[in-house]
Amino acid sequence: MFTSCIRDYDPDILAKDETKYVVSGVVANGDSIQTVNVSTSSSINAPKYYPVIGCDVKLIDDQGDVFPLEDGGNGKYSGKVDSAFLQPGSMFKVEVTTSTGDKIESDFDQITAGPALDTVYYERQDLQGNQLSALRMGIQFYTNLNGAASDSKYYRWEAIETWEYHAMYPLEWYYDGSIHHVYPPDYSNNVCWITKRVPDIFLLSTENLSENRYERYPLHFVDNRTSRLAYGYSLLVKQYSLSNVAYEYFEQVRINTNPTGGLYDKQPLVVKGNLHNLNHPENVVLGYFSASSVSSKRIFVKDVEDLTLDFFNDCSTLELRAGLKQIPRDQYPGYLEGDQMGYKNYLLDKTCVNCTLSGGTKTKPAFWPL
Repeated sequence: MFTSCIRDYDPDILAKDETKYVVSGVVANGDSIQTVNVSTSSSINAPKYYPVIGCDVKLIDDQGDVFPLEDGGNGKYSGKVDSAFLQPGSMFKVEVTTSTGDKIESDFDQITAGPALDTVYYERQDLQGNQLSALRMGIQFYTNLNGAASDSKYYRWEAIETWEYHAMYPLEWYYDGSIHHVYPPDYSNNVCWITKRVPDIFLLSTENLSENRYERYPLHFVDNRTSRLAYGYSLLVKQYSLSNVAYEYFEQVRINTNPTGGLYDKQPLVVKGNLHNLNHPENVVLGYFSASSVSSKRIFVKDVEDLTLDFFNDCSTLELRAGLKQIPRDQYPGYLEGDQMGYKNYLLDKTCVNCTLSGGTKTKPAFWPL
């Protein structure tokens, strides 16, 4: 019988190739604040965001007007550009001078005209899962494009989701060497909100269509096996009109981040941005800087008809078979399951009591419905 084995391939990556500058941003007609992010890349085996602070960052248009951006201290550089300068046809580039003297500059990109975002909506759908018998129940989001003949033929959508979630237990019983009973139970850390950008890249070209229009463009899908739809869900969708060059860049990124898998999967593309290190041209700068027209809309979702939620809460408990002495000192306070009659020998994970430990915030977003 023939035998075979699979061996891991660990490419030999030089340190200088692991650490590169990453610059991304867009100057947008429709945004009041313009933002550019400056960071360095990280190891493939330990991906992490490494902000670069202390840079001098400027936006420059094709007329020579200069708009400095302020250092936010986290790799984000932001500032205002008067809307009079942000008209379709105007061109912008970014200049970044790091604290070590590296000067990074992008090519010019042109603001293209685009229509206002038409609508955002969802439909109740079931999608085929990985197994033939498995269906994913949930909702599919869509948007429509309604552009004029003079508008851009290239578009990108960004989806940012916010949802409310709850901790399962109030603070009632805890142990820190002594037993404590909080009465009435403290629910102050039970309701949180979290906001995340949907990582998918949504792109459309109408170049080969008879009209600059498109209906039911699919965005992302949210299934019933997540708590996102349990208490309230909001989706903010931003629509960017792109130049042809910017569209080609994002299309290559999309192809790289959406492998089909299998034996005949495509080789990753070498994605080249429009940024250059003027001091050291041999050092590749990752990312892309673009100019665009942007518009946005927000949708709220709650109590989806004909959708039963079926998810596991991340709250876990541990039976204390040896009693309270089983709780290590470095885990004090240990939160205990119980009620006003008394506590039980079950240790609650801290996320069961404090929702902020799951990554969210107790501050209700200003846009959240009452």
